[in-house]
Amino acid sequence: MLNGINVSIRTIKEEDLSTLFGLLNDIDSQGGFLPVTLTSEVKLRSQYMDNGFVSDASEQYLITNKSDEIVGSIWAFKSVPYFDAIEVGYQIFDHENRGQGYATEALTVFYQYIFEVKQVNRIELRIASENESSEKVAIKAGFKIEGTNREAAYSKGKLRDMNIYAMLRREWSANNALQRTSR
Repeated sequence: MLNGINVSIRTIKEEDLSTLFGLLNDIDSQGGFLPVTLTSEVKLRSQYMDNGFVSDASEQYLITNKSDEIVGSIWAFKSVPYFDAIEVGYQIFDHENRGQGYATEALTVFYQYIFEVKQVNRIELRIASENESSEKVAIKAGFKIEGTNREAAYSKGKLRDMNIYAMLRREWSANNALQRTSR
């Protein structure tokens, strides 16, 4: 389990599957920018039984509050095979939990974990250019915008431009060194 001040990131447990099934199939909770997908409970349970949503190719975890209630999900995967990079995505399910800092804290805790345990130079985020809330999360967490992939993703009946944000290992390392010296 990865712990922050207000959130934890943990693996998905079998007893989470019914709740997760409901959250993943709530079109409203997916917001306006993620691709809409409905998942069958059989497929969800099969994926869980196969690898618990953690494999060499991808990882998916839950974001929980201090009461261990599920507030969101965070995931990582190798997106471009020849890049020394991992792409990360995140989602806060309930509208009432958005804007509370959960996503920013979870992203920060998660990239700390990735840089500490994986040999990777870049962590990338791809965010719909219209998704101002998610872009604020990226900026607050220390990511820098690198460019835009035009009409790169289809969601809710529309092609969307996707802004690319990244953090390099050397930027993370310099920031950690700066934080240690300011204590």
